[in-house]
Amino acid sequence: MAALEKIRSKAVLLVVFIGVALLAFILTDFLNSGRAFFGDGNTVAKVGDTKIDALDFQRRYETMSQQMQSSRSQIDGAMLQSEVMNQMIQEILLNDELDALDINVSDVEITEAIIGNNVRPEVLQFVRQSGMESPAEMRDMIFNPSKYGISEADVAEARAAWLQLEENVENNMKLEKLQTLVMGAIRANDLDKKEMAAENAVTNTIQFARVNYSTLKNDDYEVSDSEIQAEYNKRKELYKLPEELRVAHIIAVDITPSTADLNQAQSFINGVYTKLVSTEGVDEVRNNAELTINENTVRLTDLRQNDVRDFVAKAAIGDVTSPKFQSNTYTMTKLIGKEMGLDSVNVSMMSIAGPKNLQDSVLNLLNAGTAYAEIQKIQGTQGQENFWQTLIGAPDSTIAKFRAAGKDYFVLNQSEQGAIYVKINELKKPKQLYDVAQISYTVYPSTKTTQDLRDSLQSFINTNNTAELFEKNAARAGYNAMSARVISSSPQINGIESSREVVRWLFEVEPGTVSPIFDKQNKDKMMVASLDYVYKEGYLPANAPEVKNELTAIVRNSKKGDALMEKFQGKASDIAGYAKAMDVTVDTTTVTFGQNYIAKIGSREADLTASVAAADSGKVMGPLKANTSLVVYEVIGQDKAKRELTDLETEQQFARTRGNQMVMQQAINILRNATDVENMMIRFY
Repeated sequence: MAALEKIRSKAVLLVVFIGVALLAFILTDFLNSGRAFFGDGNTVAKVGDTKIDALDFQRRYETMSQQMQSSRSQIDGAMLQSEVMNQMIQEILLNDELDALDINVSDVEITEAIIGNNVRPEVLQFVRQSGMESPAEMRDMIFNPSKYGISEADVAEARAAWLQLEENVENNMKLEKLQTLVMGAIRANDLDKKEMAAENAVTNTIQFARVNYSTLKNDDYEVSDSEIQAEYNKRKELYKLPEELRVAHIIAVDITPSTADLNQAQSFINGVYTKLVSTEGVDEVRNNAELTINENTVRLTDLRQNDVRDFVAKAAIGDVTSPKFQSNTYTMTKLIGKEMGLDSVNVSMMSIAGPKNLQDSVLNLLNAGTAYAEIQKIQGTQGQENFWQTLIGAPDSTIAKFRAAGKDYFVLNQSEQGAIYVKINELKKPKQLYDVAQISYTVYPSTKTTQDLRDSLQSFINTNNTAELFEKNAARAGYNAMSARVISSSPQINGIESSREVVRWLFEVEPGTVSPIFDKQNKDKMMVASLDYVYKEGYLPANAPEVKNELTAIVRNSKKGDALMEKFQGKASDIAGYAKAMDVTVDTTTVTFGQNYIAKIGSREADLTASVAAADSGKVMGPLKANTSLVVYEVIGQDKAKRELTDLETEQQFARTRGNQMVMQQAINILRNATDVENMMIRFY
């Protein structure tokens, strides 16, 4: 039973297995390791010709949610829904590809990977963290519970987890075969190797003078709509939009305590402090529901906060720290008592699941010195030797058993169904132990504070009830109107927890509309949104503000570059002369052909990088129009690689940057772009 409890406690491991096992070789180093229904009824998504049923999705979501809860992990429900949906879409994309390539795994291969001689690492991890000795033993117990005196109900959860693990192992093995196929299909040829070697073989040091385009006034370089359109036509593919996009502004008001709330809290906590100082223990404040009181027996080393540790080390019994306020929470520490006591002990421990006669038999074997390996061949036994066990916080009755123990095994716990026997190997000397109470009080905003915040926000949207006014007047009213871009499947807006309802609202209204206040889902914030634009699937248009601003900057910089080129072309014969003419200082940097960023100049300077690679040493080059500045340079030094890359190193680099590894890392995107995927979650959630 103890093993089953461990299995249950580790069930959250399946979150990892379910969520990322299918992508284990793609997303990391692959080569190294009650609503109305619309449209298709209960279809929540389509992947090519495959439909994802809403009930199937809901079952998967509930399973994942329960596993998260069992591990006490907290996650926004909409975020978890999004993760589950992406997971299901990815599974279909990958399985369709595997089926198309006729990639399968035999029963023999699966058995070998699960309980054979080549057990998979994920299986071993799951089994070990469940407290079992071997996959074969664990599987046998799960599928033959009566053999171990366990009921079917006891193993139901563990059996479901195991079956899911087997399914994930099979999928992973299929993916490894796909990996092998891709590895063989995409390899560096001689030209690739030569190019890879050349890209990073030479590092040029240049001295340069540059004048930034920002030194010229924007107003002197007007950009017409036709010029923007011409530039847009060159770059249109950069603005491809696979699905409808909605652009909005949002105001998110933090619901925090007011000055009046904080003053009231200060008065309250002062009263608590007075009671703690004037009375023994914490009984005088224990029944106050607004306080959180944690009492523990600790060593100094157990206290992680320096100020608390220093206080406890020097305090007399009954001393209390002054209230400390941080993140709207007051904390105080009181030393209740201190004594010398046992803190840890080295023990050997054996647990037995079975009747009294089996318990007695095992105890006799233990005291006779029989090896654990031999004893554990007996069904129902599980043990561990020579490990340190802390006794801090253990019941007095348990500590008394350890104090009274002799050299033989003693009964730590026993019933008709089982027993735990312990032998003490080494007992540490008593240490100073401290009984400490930590009292905390969190200040929450009062009902009046919350209502005042709501009234103020409502007043703002009453008088700013269009998207234009909303954005224009927010700052003047003391609000920050943040730009936001969402698609129908966005689980949150701007990363704000529990904001899915705002996303839904944005897909129900027309541009220019301002929302009501959303304050039911997210208890820490009030939110209001205004819908600015709706962009249909296809391409962001040239007049979309973000596109227009980007293209305007590109065209304007080009014009500035032309003007500076005309101004400085031929004005000097060396770098120092150009620097004087430009009224700048000479600087140096290094340039390698394969790099994406040039220090002190900028990123994505392909023309400059190519020019430097082909330049003769000592020759003044330029002026040359870069992305954000006009540059004149001269190669003043050249460092060649001390050795050429081996074929293996070149192939590995090729695989990482543009070969099979890169392909596999982008596999989901490649498959998704080649498949018609429609996410219809917004109709349901």
